[in-house]
Amino acid sequence: MDEMILVIEDSDLNTLFNDYGFFRIPLEKIKKLVEKRGFFVRRSRAEHDKSLRQLIPYVVIKNKNGLYLMVRRLKTQTESRLHGFYSLGIGGHVNDTDDGDSPWMKFLSGMEREINEEVDVETYDWPKYVGIIRENTTDVNKVHLGIVFTITTKVKGIKENDKFTWELVTPDEITKRYDELESWSRLSFEAIENMER
Repeated sequence: MDEMILVIEDSDLNTLFNDYGFFRIPLEKIKKLVEKRGFFVRRSRAEHDKSLRQLIPYVVIKNKNGLYLMVRRLKTQTESRLHGFYSLGIGGHVNDTDDGDSPWMKFLSGMEREINEEVDVETYDWPKYVGIIRENTTDVNKVHLGIVFTITTKVKGIKENDKFTWELVTPDEITKRYDELESWSRLSFEAIENMER
């Protein structure tokens, strides 16, 4: 299905910063930019148009003992360019059919929908904002913008067992598998660990 997904012009991000990596931009500034400049296009266009960035809520989940939920992408998972990599983030595209009267409200609804679709967790507080990721090192990350959040809750498992394997791991175990982590997970992990020190 060629869904309509939320994007922003890559050049619009230069009003906030003009570099690549992980940034702790205040959430209010991101919200204002998405409200003012966010729009929806066909996914088939967005995946190949490097002038656009698809907005992705990227939620890192930890349990109350400080263990991270880590998933591994199987070949049945949609994004073939990430098969085999480990990920700490749950999330996906924001659709025009997500609830909300504005691009930002649809983003928040899309984030909640993705969590509910992908993982089986107990009730959690609203996700805590961490920062944003803008990269240009691969064909995948050149057309995506990660808006990173984290939640702490009891993890019962994942709902898409046909697409992912999962486990709960310590920060030390993550460090040992660093080379097998997708880049967004590495950046998010470092930011969250630094935030909590």
